[in-house]
Amino acid sequence: VIVMAAGQLAGGLAWLAISGEDAPELVATAPVGPDAVIRAKMEAVLGGTFIVVIPLILPIAFLDMRAGAVALFAVCAATMSSTAIQFWFRSQAKRSSFRRRHTSSRIATFAEAFSSILWSGMAALWIAGGVLLAVPFALIIGALLLLVRKLSPKGVN
Repeated sequence: VIVMAAGQLAGGLAWLAISGEDAPELVATAPVGPDAVIRAKMEAVLGGTFIVVIPLILPIAFLDMRAGAVALFAVCAATMSSTAIQFWFRSQAKRSSFRRRHTSSRIATFAEAFSSILWSGMAALWIAGGVLLAVPFALIIGALLLLVRKLSPKGVN
């Protein structure tokens, strides 16, 4: 559950970081390149997510170091996957649409949810039975992310 929640939280924060920018023209005039702006947004999303999730993973790691390490890995993967999906489908939202999250792309919404669920399932299988049980999930997630990347709008890096 922690892994799935982390992925969903990261996706929501990424959507806000991208679509919630009040003055994109002002940010464009900053003395940094567009890559630095995107990197700063990603760091903010990841940092915000980990501030919430790390206190939940620490007790798990205290009880079972291996389970804590797997949970941390899966949280990182789910967070990065959800953030990447939102950046692939990024678009500026109107102020009136902020009440309804994910108005820009249903593909991104479902891909983010499936990605988070699959990372969570992979972590559970890895903790319960070993890494070999998790490999099929990792392959499915990789295929999902490749497909989503191919379906993302052209011109978005």
